Amino acid sequence: MTLEEAYRRCCAVRQAYHGLEQKHHGSVWLVEEDLLALGNDIGNLNRLVMTRQGRYYDETPYCLENKLAENIWWLLELAGRLDIDIVQQMQNFLSKKEALLGIRVDSGVLSQTQEQ
Repeated sequence: MTLEEAYRRCCAVRQAYHGLEQKHHGSVWLVEEDLLALGNDIGNLNRLVMTRQGRYYDETPYCLENKLAENIWWLLELAGRLDIDIVQQMQNFLSKKEALLGIRVDSGVLSQTQEQ
């Protein structure tokens, strides 16, 4: 799945939730409420990672892999609500980091130049 496809699917899922929010609460969540939900899920992710590393006991009913994917979903959804082209921004971010770190991309193959 490409990032573009993931983004489209994330938006479709969020639109379905907006319908449920409208039906049950009379309005869709504000961006701030989405951000609070992400913050809660990041806390759950923290505990799951610590549990996986043997530094915490498992008390959450969640699965690490699913919670990690859910956090990515929230980030993609927030990008859309904030009118940020996350695919373009990810390309920009990675290009800057590759240039900074001397990483070349030739025909899809990554190589790092020698540090001088």
